[in-house]
Amino acid sequence: MAPRFPLYIDLYDNNCVIFGGGNQAAERAEVLLKFGAKVTVISPTICPKLKKLDEAGLIRYLPRRYYRGDCSSGYLCVAATNDEAVNISISDECKAKLIHVNVTNPSEFGTFMFPAVISKNDVTVSVVSDSDPEQAEIICGKLAKTFDSIIKD
Repeated sequence: MAPRFPLYIDLYDNNCVIFGGGNQAAERAEVLLKFGAKVTVISPTICPKLKKLDEAGLIRYLPRRYYRGDCSSGYLCVAATNDEAVNISISDECKAKLIHVNVTNPSEFGTFMFPAVISKNDVTVSVVSDSDPEQAEIICGKLAKTFDSIIKD
């Protein structure tokens, strides 16, 4: 796979739709919320992290499965269901509508990679890895320690 170009976009007040209710969906929701996105989660069930976000009014939760057309309201979408065929359908819909989509599995169907992110005082650093997302998280964690000493409040 060719290297990906890092594209920083404004998510503030834009609707981001996440399909799936597991831990990967929750992690992505938490990151999107940090950037001011309005997050809608569509899934028959949700994990405890997403349940807390829903109860706090931080996300909009629709307790049902994906239906064709659900991507239409998304500025960007995340396909994080546990069903590859559903994720591919979401990807196909998004691509047809020119909506950026991150697909957790199979990841090659996405149009962007979801990065590990640190942000402080209007400075944002992101790390991605095509083959090892955990490695990106580890590197980002190490950068965060240095980041705090460089970027002052």
